[in-house]
Amino acid sequence: MKILTIGGKEYKVEFSFEAAEYKDCVDRVFKVVSGSYIMKNGPSEEGEKISIAAAVMNGTSDMVSDIPKVAIVALYAGLLENNPVESEQAAKTLFKQFVKENPDDERASFWGMYNFLRDCMEEDGFFKLTGMDKVIDKLNEAAENQKSKSGKTPQDHRRKSTSTK
Repeated sequence: MKILTIGGKEYKVEFSFEAAEYKDCVDRVFKVVSGSYIMKNGPSEEGEKISIAAAVMNGTSDMVSDIPKVAIVALYAGLLENNPVESEQAAKTLFKQFVKENPDDERASFWGMYNFLRDCMEEDGFFKLTGMDKVIDKLNEAAENQKSKSGKTPQDHRRKSTSTK
């Protein structure tokens, strides 16, 4: 649990049961922490060619453009346990006020607030409570297994032989 002071009032931000039951928050945060933004921009069919660089750039672009919404949804979810506000719009209004009151605070940006809230989620055990940590571990394990199975180096990525014989 962390405290945000907005308009002279302290707001307890906690990612416990109420936040874990807020589907939109779990969904949006999962997409960011799992790397699914990059996966969704990769090849969709067997044999489809898309460069890794293009998938990473497109996925990162999608993620960065979604961070403002993710930050507001997460702030709303974090407020639910101790001092619920009536809507995501109300959480957005609080965030705007926080930014105006604290322009030099690193949390006074969507990315900064998201990072603050993600750290709070980690400290509060949100990832464990939702099971997100286990799912991400399994996804990482599956990706490693897939990588080790296809350990062949594509011929166009191999160094050319420079033999002088």
